[in-house]
Amino acid sequence: MSVLDWVGVITGLIAILSSLGIGIKKFNQYLVKEYLSELKPNGGSSLSDKVKLEILPLLSEIRADVAEMKGRLDQHLKEGRD
Repeated sequence: MSVLDWVGVITGLIAILSSLGIGIKKFNQYLVKEYLSELKPNGGSSLSDKVKLEILPLLSEIRADVAEMKGRLDQHLKEGRD
C-alpha cells in the first residue's frame, strides 16, 4: 500500500471513531437530561415528589417512634437504678 492509501485508511478510521464518540456523547447527554427531569416536581408523579410525599413523612414518623422508645428506655434504666 502506498502512503496515500494509508492516509485514506487512517482518515476513514478517524472519521468513524469521531462519529461514534459524538454519538455516545449525545446519547449520554440525553440520558442525563431524562434522569434529571425525574427529579423536577411535576404534580406528584416524579421521583422527587414520591420522596417528598411518601418517604420523608415515614422517616419523620420513625424518628418520633425512636425518640419515644429512647425516652422509655432511659426512664426504665433510671427506675432500675433507684
